[in-house]
Parts: sequence; structure tokens; C-alpha cells
Amino acid sequence: MLLSKELSNIYAIYKQVNKFLDGSDIHFLSEQHQLLLMDYLKTLCKSEEDISNMLEKLQFNPTNTVDSIIEEITENLREITNQDISEQVKSSGYRMSMNRLLAYQIANLENAQHIGDGLLDTGAISEMISSTTSIKERLWN
Repeated sequence: MLLSKELSNIYAIYKQVNKFLDGSDIHFLSEQHQLLLMDYLKTLCKSEEDISNMLEKLQFNPTNTVDSIIEEITENLREITNQDISEQVKSSGYRMSMNRLLAYQIANLENAQHIGDGLLDTGAISEMISSTTSIKERLWN
């Protein structure tokens, strides 16, 4: 049951972030960071599908789970994009909030990996951790 709840939370994270990023105005970011977020969005879509399959195997329906921390971070990102500040400051603030979001996502994946060890194939979760960590590290390049 704990594993199902953790995976359900990760599923909610992916859905919420996907919904937020899809069509977001990120023109103030460098081209490199815009492409990075596009890669992240592709990773989110694949990972969301993988988590959905895991939940299905556990016969658990995530219903309309919402993660309040992700809500708070995406609201912060939305506020940053709407502020009348220099693009350099806006870009830095946006990347700092994305760093928090990615760190939170990684922590949730690590929890699921720990709980799921022996209960499901955690290889897909390991790949999600690896790809998300890579994106997080490239935020500051």
C-alpha cells in the first residue's frame, strides 16, 4: 500500500508538471535551457507512462491525486514568468525553482525505489532518477 501511494504521488507530480510546462512561455530562458526543458518534458511523458504501468500492475488507480508541493512550485514558476523583471533575473529565478522541483521529484523517486525493491522491477525508476538528475545538473550549464 505504501508503494502504491508513493507511485501515485509520483504520477501526480508528472501530470502536474507536464500540464504546467506544456505550452509555458519560457522565451526568457537561453536556447540551451529551452531545449533542456523540452528534453525534460519528453522524459516526463515517458516516465508518466511507466509509472502508470507500474500502478496498473499493482492494481492501483491514482485517481485525482494532487501534490501540494508541486502546486506551490509551479505557482512560483508562473509568478516568475509574469513578473516585470529583467530576463536575466527571471531566468535565474526560474532555474532555481526548477532546481527545487527536480530535487523534490528525485527524492520521491528514490523513496519509491527503496520501497519497491523486491516488489517490482525498479530498473525503470533507476532510469527516471538518472535522467532527472542529469537534467537537474545541466540547469546551471
